[in-house]
Amino acid sequence: MGSIVSDFLPTFLLGFSSLFPLINPVGTALIIQPYFSDLDGPSRKQHAFRIVLICFLMGFITLHLGSFILKFMGVSIPATQTAGGIVIAVLGFNLLNSQAASNDVEDGKRNIDDSIFYPLSFPLTLGPGGLATLIALSAHVHSDGNNFLSPKMTAITLSLLVILAIAYFCFANTSMLVKRMGSNGSQVVNRLMSFLVFCIGIQMTFTGIMGLIKSSA
Repeated sequence: MGSIVSDFLPTFLLGFSSLFPLINPVGTALIIQPYFSDLDGPSRKQHAFRIVLICFLMGFITLHLGSFILKFMGVSIPATQTAGGIVIAVLGFNLLNSQAASNDVEDGKRNIDDSIFYPLSFPLTLGPGGLATLIALSAHVHSDGNNFLSPKMTAITLSLLVILAIAYFCFANTSMLVKRMGSNGSQVVNRLMSFLVFCIGIQMTFTGIMGLIKSSA
């Protein structure tokens, strides 16, 4: 029992800290607010649930099958960590040095039903950086000999589910977030999350490079 807890908690915290800045529920909710502006309360909740459900299914499949697909293609775990880290670091750097993320979304009325998968689910909520992180986390867990039902895989799955639950709450209450935070507050949150994404990418790249060096020694 003690070993299960010792495996579960650190891995849950690793998954949560790695994925939360990338999914960024508060920042993403502020970005997608224009899509929700004409919806009433029940419709907001319905569409928010559809977005997080799609993201969970994408994340679950990526987490549990991504590393096996890469293994089948002959891509090593350290290479996956290095490539994923570079993608995440570049993503964080670009976000950190870009204009406010909300500028990437056009103003005006939108047909949200046509936008549920793209761009609201992918890439605004769970984008390439999040998927690359899930593959890297899966590779990290499987490198320790863990299987689908291991405490570590369960911990990462649960961390994704918790973050998406937070995202659901934020998406369903976008108007309240906008009123409370304002434009300056949303920019601060986005910049902070972007910096954390950049740091996570650098660390993941370093870990992958060290793994490549050890494997070639």
